[in-house]
Amino acid sequence: MIVNEEMRDKVTLLLVNVSETIILPYFNNLSDQQIDTKSGPDDYVTIADKEAELAITDALLKLIDTSCVIGEEAVALNKNVLSNLKNKVVWTVDPIDGTKNFVNGNNHFCSMIALLENGVTQASWIYVPLTGECYFATQSGVQIKQKQFGTSYKDIINKPINTPDTHKLNCTASLRHLDLSFKNNIREKFKMLENRRFIGSAGIEATMLANAQIEFIFHSITTPWDHAPVHLFTKASGGKSGQISYPELVFREIDFKKNDAVLFVRDVNAWQAVSDFIAH
Repeated sequence: MIVNEEMRDKVTLLLVNVSETIILPYFNNLSDQQIDTKSGPDDYVTIADKEAELAITDALLKLIDTSCVIGEEAVALNKNVLSNLKNKVVWTVDPIDGTKNFVNGNNHFCSMIALLENGVTQASWIYVPLTGECYFATQSGVQIKQKQFGTSYKDIINKPINTPDTHKLNCTASLRHLDLSFKNNIREKFKMLENRRFIGSAGIEATMLANAQIEFIFHSITTPWDHAPVHLFTKASGGKSGQISYPELVFREIDFKKNDAVLFVRDVNAWQAVSDFIAH
């Protein structure tokens, strides 16, 4: 499937409209009754997440009538929605990635969409409502549209990782969902990293990776709505991604039907050093 400029721009406009009409009016304006939790006390969902996902889903199904949608909030209500990953053309939707940040008035949140064909991510969009920036990735590269560019997208140029010292690399990591037999070892390793940050939004992390502000991302669980976009942004930035299985601690190609820990390194030439650091 070729995603042309017309489709790129239609999805961008959709994200802008949903942000302006649904998401931003709720930012710093949520009542207690409009905030709920899902899997745990820090796993927030708000009325903005729900309304935004419904609006985005409806529009995407009209854009490609043979497609189906896997939305984060739809899956929270019905795990069987994940079976849609078997379909030929699939959209993944995270209406507000970084909902905890959104609830707390932190600006690290965004909206994410990915388009998959036969399980392979073909295009991804990450829209940052507070800045009006939209990032777009295909197999061939990453682009950004900013307000000063008007309606135009500009290419983001890949930058190599210059230092071979993994301990000094800028990175983000979330370890919460790791298997206990693996978590203690990984936690000790990550204590050695001098420039680890916690952002709380996979999409914001993907934009940081594309802009060479961080060198790698490690997450303790894979979810399609988070990691289909991040996977493509990594590849389009000249990097490499992989899931790690344990107890054997072997990296393999990402399968969005599995929820194993996942690593994204923005320069393929640094992959071996970073993956060895984590797995050995």
